[in-house]
Amino acid sequence: MVARCILLYILSVFMPFVFPGLLPGTVWGIPEGAESLRQINPRTYPDAHEVLAREIETFNFEQDGTYTDEDEVFITILDEQGRRSEKVQSFYVNRHYGTLKILTFEVIKADGRRLPVDLKRYSNTTAASMNSRMNIYDPDQKVIKVFVPDLEAGDSIHYKIRRIQFKPVIPGAVYAVLMGQYVFPVRHYTFRLIGPSDMKVYHLVKDPVTGTWSFSSKKSGGKQTLTWRFSNVTRIVPEPSMPPVSRVSMRLLFSTLSSWKAVSRWYFNLVEPRLKPSAGIVKKVKELTSGDKDRLEKLSAIFYFVAQKIRYMGITEESNRPGFEPHDVTLTFNRRYGVCRDKAALLVSMLRIAGFNAVPVLVSVGRKLDREIPVPYFNHAIAAVLDDSGRPEFFLDPTSETSKQFLPDYERDCSCLIADEKGADLGLTPAQVPERNLTDIQVTDLLNEDGSLSGRIRVVFRGFADTAIRSYLMMCSEDERLRSLKRFISSRRPGIDIENVVWSDPGDRSISFSFSCNFVIRQALRHLGQEETLFFPLSNLEAIGILDKWVLGKANMAKRHYPIRLGYTFASRITETVDLGGLPGRIVLPSPYSFSDDILGYTTTFSIEGTRLTIKKAFSLRQMEVSPERYREITMFQYNSGYFPVLPIVMER
Repeated sequence: MVARCILLYILSVFMPFVFPGLLPGTVWGIPEGAESLRQINPRTYPDAHEVLAREIETFNFEQDGTYTDEDEVFITILDEQGRRSEKVQSFYVNRHYGTLKILTFEVIKADGRRLPVDLKRYSNTTAASMNSRMNIYDPDQKVIKVFVPDLEAGDSIHYKIRRIQFKPVIPGAVYAVLMGQYVFPVRHYTFRLIGPSDMKVYHLVKDPVTGTWSFSSKKSGGKQTLTWRFSNVTRIVPEPSMPPVSRVSMRLLFSTLSSWKAVSRWYFNLVEPRLKPSAGIVKKVKELTSGDKDRLEKLSAIFYFVAQKIRYMGITEESNRPGFEPHDVTLTFNRRYGVCRDKAALLVSMLRIAGFNAVPVLVSVGRKLDREIPVPYFNHAIAAVLDDSGRPEFFLDPTSETSKQFLPDYERDCSCLIADEKGADLGLTPAQVPERNLTDIQVTDLLNEDGSLSGRIRVVFRGFADTAIRSYLMMCSEDERLRSLKRFISSRRPGIDIENVVWSDPGDRSISFSFSCNFVIRQALRHLGQEETLFFPLSNLEAIGILDKWVLGKANMAKRHYPIRLGYTFASRITETVDLGGLPGRIVLPSPYSFSDDILGYTTTFSIEGTRLTIKKAFSLRQMEVSPERYREITMFQYNSGYFPVLPIVMER
C-alpha cells in the first residue's frame, strides 16, 4: 500500500531529474567521437561495470512553470553486468502534464561505427506496470522502453530526448533534484538551467564531492543561465539497508519556490474545495460517533470506516492536477472507493464533522526530502489530527486497510507536509514509541529435583510485532501455525520440548495476537563438581522478540560509510518467575546490568524472595535510522552482549 497513488505521477513528472543519466539524457560541452569514448575502458575504470561518459542537459523554463528539457546521454558498457543493467532503457511520461520524444537512439561500437536503433521495432509504449499493482487505472501514465539490440562490452549507448512540460504541477514553479553521483562513475555531466532573469532560483549542491563540480551564472537579454558541471565523480558503493542513493549522493537541488510553506499553501488551496461533505456523510459520522464514546473511540470509528469500507482503487479522471487533486469527498463516499488522496480527503472531512481539527498531509515514503530547498517529491497522501496548539497529535493513513495502527511503521520517520492556509514547514512523521511494537513473554516455571525445568509460556505481540506475525500466520494452515509457533520458542532455546500450544485467532484484530504453551527443559542444571551447580533459566535467550534478529541483523558490517536504515523501532521483554522448590544451597545471582541512550536500551534484573526467583530482561531500539558515526554502538552491543548473554545462576552447596 505504500505510496500507491501519487508515486506514478512522481515517476513521470520528477524521475527525469532523480535519474537524469538513466532516463532522459543530458548534454555535455565535451568533444564527441569514438576516441573520447575509447578512453573509458576496464583499465581506466577497473571497478566499474558501466560509466556515464557524457551527459549534457539544457532545461529552459518559462514564467508560468512550463519548460522544455533536452537531454543527451552517452553510457559506455564495460562488462557483462553493465550490459545486463543497461540493455533496456526506460522513459516515463505523464501525458496529463507533458510529452516526451526520443530524438536519437544509437549504439556506438568500439571501432567508432554508429548503429541506429530502429525504435519502431525495438521499443514499445505501455501503461506503467505500477498502475495495475496499485489498482489504479490511468491511461495517460506511460513508460517507453527501448530494447538495445546486440549490445556488447565496449559499446556506448547514445540517446537524445526532448521533454516538454506543458502543464506544471504547481503553477509558476519549476524544481528538481538532479544526481551528480551514481552507483557507476560519472566522467562528465553538465546541466544548464535557462529562464527569465526576474525569477529567483534557489539552488544547492548537497553532499558535494570535493573537486568534482563547478558553478557559473550569467544574465543577458532578460534571461538567466545557471550552469553546473560535474567531472570525474567516483561511484557510490551501495551498502545493505542504506537509504536511497538519491539521498546520500552528491546532488543538485533547485527550485523557484521560496519555501516549503508555499507548497503547503498550494496543496491547501488544491484540496480544500473538495472537502465539502454531503448530508449522507454527515449522517454516517453521527452514526459512527453515537453512544457513549470517548474522543479516541470516535476517532477510531471514523478511521476504520474509511480504511475498511472505502475500497482502495481509482480511475484518474481529475481535470486540474491529476495525481495530487482528490475527488470531491461526496463522490468518494458514494462510490465507496478511491486512491490515497481520495481516502485521506474523505477522512479529513468526516473527522471535521466530528469536531476534530483534521488536515490533509503529503508524505514522501521511502526517501526523506532535503529541507534546504523546496523540491516537493511527495508520493503519498494521508491525514493528521492537530491538537489545540496546532501540532500533529495523530497521523492516519486510511489506505492501511488491514492494520490496527493508524499509521503503519513503514510510513514513520518520513518527510511530511501539512496542508495549511498560512503554510507549514517540512516535518517528519514520528517514529513509533518502541514499547508500542512489543513482544512480551511471561514465563512461570518450576525447577524440579531431577534438574529439569517445566512450566508455561505466554507470548503477546503488540503493534508491528503483532502485524508481522499475524500477517504470516493468516497465510498458514493450522499445522503450519503450530510448527511456526513452536519454532518461535525452540529456535531461541535449543533442547526445549513444547506441547499444548494454543493461540488466538489471527483474523481477530480486536485483540493483540497471543499464544501460550507448556514446556520442559530436561537439563537445566550443570554440575561443577560437588560444590557448585549452574542453573540456566528459560530467560537465557539470545534474542527475545520477533523483530530482534530481523532488524538488528541488518547491522552486519564492521563499519559503514552511509546511514543504516533499520526500518522499525521495537521493544522486547521477558519476565520469568521460577519456583526453585526444595533444592538446597545458596543462590549467587549475577549482577544486574543496563544501558540506555537515544538509540537503544537494555536491562536485566534478578531478585529472589523465598524460593521464588524473578528474572526480567528488556530491550528497546529507539531509532529507525542510525548514522555511520554511531553505527558502532549497535555492533558493540551485539558483540558484547549477544543481545542478552547466557548468564547462569550459581547454586553453592
